[in-house]
Amino acid sequence: MPTNISLIDGYTLLHTTRSGVRPTHGGLYRRDTRFLTGIDVTIDNNSFSAIGDDLLAPNHHLVRLADGFSTVNEISDSGEDKRTSVILERDRRVARDGRFSEVISITNHSSNPVSKYISLEFDADFADLFEVRGVNAGIDRDIETTLKSDCITYAYDYETPSGTPVQYETTISFDPVPDELARGRVDFQFDLLEQETGTVRVNVKTSIDTTPSSRLATTSLPDIPIIETETKTYSETFEQAAADLEALTAHSSHGPVLLAGAPWFATVFGRDSLLTAFQVLPVVPELAVGTLSYLADYQATSYDPAPRAEPGKIFHEIRHGELARRGEIKYDPFYGTIDATVLWIILLDETVRWTGDETLVEQFASNLDAALEWVTNAMDAVADDPFVYYDTTDDSRLVHTAWKDSDMSVQYADGTEATPPLASAEVQGYTYDALTRGVHLLSTVLDEPNRADALKSRANQIYKQFNRKFWLPGRSYYAAALTGDGQRVDAYTSNVGQCLWSGIIDPGRTDTIVDQLFSDKLYSGWGIRSMSTADDGYSPVSYHIGSVWPHDNSLIALGLARYGYDDRVEQLSKSILDAASNHTDNRIPEVFCGFSDQTKPIGYPESCEPQAWGAGTPYALVRALSGVKPPGSDVSQNPSDESGFISAAVEWFAAQ
Repeated sequence: MPTNISLIDGYTLLHTTRSGVRPTHGGLYRRDTRFLTGIDVTIDNNSFSAIGDDLLAPNHHLVRLADGFSTVNEISDSGEDKRTSVILERDRRVARDGRFSEVISITNHSSNPVSKYISLEFDADFADLFEVRGVNAGIDRDIETTLKSDCITYAYDYETPSGTPVQYETTISFDPVPDELARGRVDFQFDLLEQETGTVRVNVKTSIDTTPSSRLATTSLPDIPIIETETKTYSETFEQAAADLEALTAHSSHGPVLLAGAPWFATVFGRDSLLTAFQVLPVVPELAVGTLSYLADYQATSYDPAPRAEPGKIFHEIRHGELARRGEIKYDPFYGTIDATVLWIILLDETVRWTGDETLVEQFASNLDAALEWVTNAMDAVADDPFVYYDTTDDSRLVHTAWKDSDMSVQYADGTEATPPLASAEVQGYTYDALTRGVHLLSTVLDEPNRADALKSRANQIYKQFNRKFWLPGRSYYAAALTGDGQRVDAYTSNVGQCLWSGIIDPGRTDTIVDQLFSDKLYSGWGIRSMSTADDGYSPVSYHIGSVWPHDNSLIALGLARYGYDDRVEQLSKSILDAASNHTDNRIPEVFCGFSDQTKPIGYPESCEPQAWGAGTPYALVRALSGVKPPGSDVSQNPSDESGFISAAVEWFAAQ
């Protein structure tokens, strides 16, 4: 069971522990700023232990604590009571307007009246999220504190390099009025009769006062449908997924947008937001439209090496904290990703197909042109082949800029790290798919046949070269990547499974690829591993070299459906949903360990929960199972789910 927990509602989140004790990096965050370091509760300076907790919603958590544990099994003549005397409850929730509330209750379960002193300790440091995570910015903040009888306010202000004033405020109010109140502490005394309860209500209001911006405008949020199944635990997973997606949806002037995940990625991410929008597109198209528009608004128009911007490129992530506003980190936004641009094209075409709204192509015509030009320029960057490579820079925190972006995430079979420049296998698949979809948009919507023919030629070129240069005859598999000097990175990885989703795999080789994906070395029983046990660098407790990523598996499932492997779609879907059923709160996490199904699935330490493309996974799985596809699609899919293990969900999804 995860020790830490994040409560989130849009850009507002509380990072804490299930027991109520604040962790090292805990606190109340809003738009990448920590407005409250957290609240510690003590009663008579005694220790309390958590006896149970409930995640009532992604933004709402209840934990119960006791002042001692029962001695019922102790053999003693002391006559000591076999019970606890005081129960503490902490009922906490956050709201997307930047508010946090907590109801703290103590109940006297002894047979005598008691006097209890409740103390609350807290602070506000207005630290940037990047500082909390280890970036030393050297900012000495002068925080003003104002005390009243029932509340305390912390305030801090600064100016951006352009002269824009920014002011942060945190106001903490209490009911009843505290007996004592100081800068970081309040005390209450309760005289409680037998079975009587005393309650303290804490309300925290945060504010960010800046020059008004249209980008902060609000919009209504879409309803995320809950899919029912015949299996209770699967239904609970869908219910949790819907709640998580709603909590990770934020307002914007462009419509609803998807945030990547909690606790450290509660912001729009190009790759994450686009793929999640794709996963849930058939049931919540508003998220795709809002995400496309938001990202298009920030599309790069010029070269800037610091944020790694290039004309036509879609950003990797955007940050709103002080370091980004001051320009100390180049994340306003940061464009260091190789795949967001092609994924934007893919989502645009898929959205037009699902909604039938061809005006979207006209609305984003200039963005599409710029994105396609970026793709073709990237393909032309290396004279010897048409592949899209990523490189790194000396000052970049990210060595790898495809989806496996952690250190050491790209390895040869012998465990040696492959370093950029690299052409990652799944990126070539995304590029092929984006070009093919560009052909569709140019030929059927924009009526530009000459440009469409040119893109079709490029798509055919990358398809042929991929199947020739990435193929590993000795392993009957495709390379995970190609190096700048033409070496094949020969580890068995899940990246190749994503290439099925893109359609870049030669149909004559799919049987071999699918057999490898479901061999013991890649298939854990809980899903397909990111890297196989047959490779020397494999680690089940890793981020990208042996762990299982549900979103990765959902794209593989869509690829299996595309090529007609319906039995494998069902097998893979069931394994992921079964893993979620064994996870805390029936939630699909960002990633879990790559151990086999001889034991229960084990969550990866510090995995994001909730995480957007994790929450989108069950929707993509049912989409693969149902065979549902956009009207007029040239991709053939047939309904799977022959055993009917979630047939009600499949029928519901197919009917949409």
